[in-house]
Amino acid sequence: MKRYTKAMAMGMAFAMMGSTVAFAEAKETPNDTLLIAQETSPQKQVAFLEEEGKVESVTASEDGSYEVVISNERGGLRFMISGKTVVVNREDGKYMTADKLTEGMQISVLYGANSPMGMSMPPFLGQVTAVVANADKGQFIFGAFDEDLLSKKDMVILNISEDTVIQSTLGTKKVMTADDIKGKEALVFFDITTRSIPAQTNPSFVLILEEEAAAEEVTEEKEEVKEEIKTKTAEELVALRDTAEEKGYTVTWQGKNKPVLVEKDEQAIEITIGATKYVVDDKELEADKAATMVDGVLYVSANILG
Repeated sequence: MKRYTKAMAMGMAFAMMGSTVAFAEAKETPNDTLLIAQETSPQKQVAFLEEEGKVESVTASEDGSYEVVISNERGGLRFMISGKTVVVNREDGKYMTADKLTEGMQISVLYGANSPMGMSMPPFLGQVTAVVANADKGQFIFGAFDEDLLSKKDMVILNISEDTVIQSTLGTKKVMTADDIKGKEALVFFDITTRSIPAQTNPSFVLILEEEAAAEEVTEEKEEVKEEIKTKTAEELVALRDTAEEKGYTVTWQGKNKPVLVEKDEQAIEITIGATKYVVDDKELEADKAATMVDGVLYVSANILG
């Protein structure tokens, strides 16, 4: 998708440099006037959000679902893929199973905008709606499409042909058409676009994004984790992020195999998962118990944060 954004920016620049007069005339046409008015109007709240990253791990659960951890510059994400989650390979446009996701693979995760997110490190999202595997292997966009099949976010109009495969995340036995896309949010695979504004494309694959039920409550899981910790050790441990933020600290997940950074005013604390030693302002200290990660939540000795 990033490659598409860059290509579109170049295409628009080319179009505007090619004919300033033509662009001015185009703005006066009814269709383009309408588009300009729509862009300045309040935007409809999106139902789905996206997160991209590289796969760090894929772990199978007893119930047949998979826990996936991805890393990116925002700290990464942990989420679940169940049998209802659509996983589609951008490289060949085919569906695939979660166990085929491999370490280092670039993926894009689509999830409900109202999904609760746990304050673990990386954050825990619960079940997601769709996953694009090999997201760097081809062009795609996702967003809301209006009655003209226009995505205002990406300024792309879909030209649906008989070769376009249209599916829904909820699954359906009926043959879906362009009308089913109108007014919905969708994931779209394509190869090329015109250089017009807005651009037009003949998509090869359209996945209409719909959710059947609200995501699982994260707070219930957190309570279970806290109870589990209490049974593992008599030494008092506290959930790092919750406790630190209550005390005015900021917590930064710096990535796999790197210490967690906890900062407040001029003080900086570095905590390494699985280690009793931690660093405060370049001074190495030792905690009573090793920092412990349980179901994505990091627990540390209470005395580390005072």
